[in-house]
Amino acid sequence: MINVKIRLFAALKELIGKNILDIGVPEGSTVKDVVETISKTYPDAKEIFRISRYAVNMEYQNDGIKLSDGDEITVIMPVSGGISAADISEDNRRRIKITSEKIDAGKVLDFISDPSAGSVLLFNGAVRNNEEGKPVEYLFYEAYEEMAVKELKKLIDAAFSAFNITKVFVIHRIGRIDIGDLSISIGISSPHRDDSYLASKFLIDNIKETVPIWKKEFAGGAGEWKRL
Repeated sequence: MINVKIRLFAALKELIGKNILDIGVPEGSTVKDVVETISKTYPDAKEIFRISRYAVNMEYQNDGIKLSDGDEITVIMPVSGGISAADISEDNRRRIKITSEKIDAGKVLDFISDPSAGSVLLFNGAVRNNEEGKPVEYLFYEAYEEMAVKELKKLIDAAFSAFNITKVFVIHRIGRIDIGDLSISIGISSPHRDDSYLASKFLIDNIKETVPIWKKEFAGGAGEWKRL
C-alpha cells in the first residue's frame, strides 16, 4: 500500500466538507484509481471529477500516471480565473503577486515602466454587477496559491519567449471582491505596441485556463462556482 494526499478546493471542498483527504491505495495505483475510490464514498462528486484536470505534486498530469508513496494530488476544477500579499520576484523584469488586499494598479504601472519601452500597457479586470443578465453582488476567489504562482511563472516565461517584451507584472486578488474593484491587473511594457497587446491577451487567456484560481458569484445570499 501507498499513502497519497488529495487537495480539494472551491466547490469540491464544500461538497466533501474537507480540503485534504489522506487515503491508502495499492501500489501501482493511478490518479484515476484514486478518483474512483473517492467517488465510491462521495458519489455526488463524480460530475466534478469528470470535468476536472489533475496535478501531481503541483504539475499537471493525465489521470493514468502511476503514483508513489507520499504523492500529492490536486483536483483542478475548470478555473476562471503562505503567499498572500507577498511579491514573488524572479528578477527586475517580472513580478507576480497574489493578495487578499485591494489592487493598486498604479504600482503595476510603476514597475513595468522603463526608458526602453515605447508601449506601457495595463489590463485591469473589474468586478461587474451582472453575469449573462443575472445580477451579481460580489465575487469570491479561491486559489491554490503555491501552484498558482508556479503556473504564472511558466506563462510569463512563455510570454517572454514568444514576444519582444520588457517587463511584466501580474497581480491577482483572492477572497471577497466587491463590485467595481479589481480582481486582476496585468501590466506589460515593450519597445513596440503590438508585442504588449499580444502578450497581454496571451496571459489573460491562459490564466483563465491553467492557473488554479476559482471564482464564486454571489447574489441574493447564494453563491455559485463558475464553469461547473
